[in-house]
Amino acid sequence: MALRVIETRQLIQIFIMFMIVQFFGLFLATQVFSGATYSQIASAQVVSSPTGALFYIAYIVLFSVVLIFLLKIYKGDKLFIILEGVIIFIASFFVFLILFSIVNDATLFIIYGNPITTSFILGIIFAIALVIAKNKMPKLRNTAAIIASVGVGVVLGISFGFFVALAFMAILAVYDFIAVFITKHMITMAKAVSNRNLAFLIGVNEVEALPESKFSKQELQEYEKERKELEKKSSIFTKLYKEHMVPVAARIELGTGDLAVPLMVAISAYKLSLNFILSFFIIFGAVFGLFLTAVILRKYKRALPAIPPLLFGVVIGIVSYIAIFNIFKL
Repeated sequence: MALRVIETRQLIQIFIMFMIVQFFGLFLATQVFSGATYSQIASAQVVSSPTGALFYIAYIVLFSVVLIFLLKIYKGDKLFIILEGVIIFIASFFVFLILFSIVNDATLFIIYGNPITTSFILGIIFAIALVIAKNKMPKLRNTAAIIASVGVGVVLGISFGFFVALAFMAILAVYDFIAVFITKHMITMAKAVSNRNLAFLIGVNEVEALPESKFSKQELQEYEKERKELEKKSSIFTKLYKEHMVPVAARIELGTGDLAVPLMVAISAYKLSLNFILSFFIIFGAVFGLFLTAVILRKYKRALPAIPPLLFGVVIGIVSYIAIFNIFKL
C-alpha cells in the first residue's frame, strides 16, 4: 500500500509534465500560425507523404544503432554529455526563438518570412544557457527534457501534414514495440540514459523510509528477503531496521519522444482548420493512452513501449471528435 501511494504520487507528476508539454507546445504552434494563410501553412509542411515519414523513422533507427554501438565501445560520459547538449540546444532554440518572437509580435516571420535578428540571437543565448545550467545542476534534467520535447513536437507538427503525422506515429508505435519487446535495445538505451541522467527522459525518483505498520505482511516478507543484502551495502539500512522503518525506492520515467509525438499530431491537426477542438481531443486521448500505460505498468512491473497505447488513445480521441460532431452536426 505504501509503495502504491508513492507510485501514484509519481504518476501524477509525470502526467503534469506530459500535459505541460502538450498545451505549452500547442500554444507556441498557434502563435506561429497566427495571421498565416492556408497557402503559407501548406508551404511550411516539408513532409506531406507517408514516404517522408519513413525517412524520419530511418533516421531514428540509425540514431539508435549508432547509440547502441557507442554504448558498447565507449564507457565514458563526456561523449554522451556532448550529444545531449547538441540535442537540447537545437530543440530548445526553437522554443526560445518562438517565445521571443511573440514578445516582438513577429512569430509569423519565423517560418514564413525573414527571421527576427534579436529573437534569433536571444534564442541561441538561452539555448546555450539551458545546456550549461543542466550540466551544472543535474536536477534540471526534467526541465531541459520538457523544453526539448516541446521544441521537437512543434517543429515536427509544423513540418508534418495531419495524416502523415498519424502514419508516422503508427510506424513509430510498431518500431517502439519491436525495440522494447523483441530487440530490447530501447531498454538498453533507457538504462544508459537514466544512469547518466541525460535529458532524454523525464522521471521521478524517490527513496523514502516508512514505518513497518504501513506495509502488509506479504510486503514485509519480501523486504526480509532483501534486508541482509541491503545492510551489506550501507549501515543506514541496519539503523532503519532497528527503528522498525522500511526503505522504499520507486522510480518512473518517460521518454522525450513519448512527449513530443502526441504534440506533433495535435499541432498537425490544428492546421486543418486553425482551431483547438480536434487538437484537444487528441491531447486528452493521449492522456488516456498514458493512463492505460500506467495501469499496465502497475500490473506487470516491466518496461513498456509508450507509443502504442498513446496512439490508441489518440485514435480514440479522433474517433470521439468525429462521432460527437456528426451526432450534433457541429
